[in-house]
Amino acid sequence: MGLLTTNGMLIIDEIETASSHYYDVLGGGGTYAMLGASICCTDLSLRKELLWIVDRGMDFPKQLTETIESWDTGCVFRDDNERLTTRGYNVYGPNDFRSFKYLAPKKRIDVSDWCESFGVKAVQRVSCYHLLCSADRVADILDKLAEELSFEGTLKTGQTFIWEPIPDLCNVEHLEGIKKLLNGPYHFIFSPNAEEGARMLGETEPTELSDCSTILLKLAALIKPGNICVLRCGKKGSLALICNKNPSNDDIIHFPAYHYKTPECVIDPTGGGNTFLGAFAFAYAMCKDISIASICGNIAAGCAIEQIGVPSHNGMHWNKTTFADRLLYYLSTYELKQGHSEILNSLQPMKY
Repeated sequence: MGLLTTNGMLIIDEIETASSHYYDVLGGGGTYAMLGASICCTDLSLRKELLWIVDRGMDFPKQLTETIESWDTGCVFRDDNERLTTRGYNVYGPNDFRSFKYLAPKKRIDVSDWCESFGVKAVQRVSCYHLLCSADRVADILDKLAEELSFEGTLKTGQTFIWEPIPDLCNVEHLEGIKKLLNGPYHFIFSPNAEEGARMLGETEPTELSDCSTILLKLAALIKPGNICVLRCGKKGSLALICNKNPSNDDIIHFPAYHYKTPECVIDPTGGGNTFLGAFAFAYAMCKDISIASICGNIAAGCAIEQIGVPSHNGMHWNKTTFADRLLYYLSTYELKQGHSEILNSLQPMKY
């Protein structure tokens, strides 16, 4: 069985802020998604079911390999000494403004790469596919799955596609293509952030949680009933609902950001959204509960943004704290009704 895979890449980041400059920082949407899943995966044997590909070029730092290997996931390294590793340059300005550009050519990951790296049967059995790409690429991936794996839609196979759209293509011009995919035969969890969701509708970035809820309801009304829409709202946390014909505020579940009450703990927001979705995907694959998945997403994202790059890791500890302890803190701090043991048990393999 495979719980999760991603077409997101590993990127080695260079990060420039007003006061500092950092080099050889582990990054990339695929990396952070698998980080999020790993943080919430308290059964270490399950981490091997987190399937992802890391393309190492001639310049790949040894310490980054050691960091990834310490997570003990189902990572497959592919080495090419004739190319540079995909690298990116991040500049942060006032109000968390971020600009990004590639410093070395990117190497995309496709269905054929999954099949070659994990085997066709493993790809067929994956529960959740994390897709970080345009609508055109999502459609192409679905076509290739159907063609290469006799994959005929999740109404029959039960798999879920967690789609994180490319920010630059979240606009009115691309909305019809997005709607077409989200009303097809596959089961989608669609997750733009609040600003991206607003741009798709031709609206300005929401500033209040109530405005974010309005954006979510408008998006959900465009999506096939049964699919899920998750709006990532940064400091305000997350909003999610299962789409239906007439979505209302009563359908929305909101969970606060892990560090909503401790913003001083946030050092670098890079990768927070990817980490949220990786954790959400893992939890959803385990229990099909969007409340538990949202809780896991917010906890993992909070862990990811406490430092430059990825958190320190030692066994069950991330930044010297276990997921179980973070969960207890989160539930008590925000006075949530979900039970600590109930959530932990839902993330364990089913016992027959």
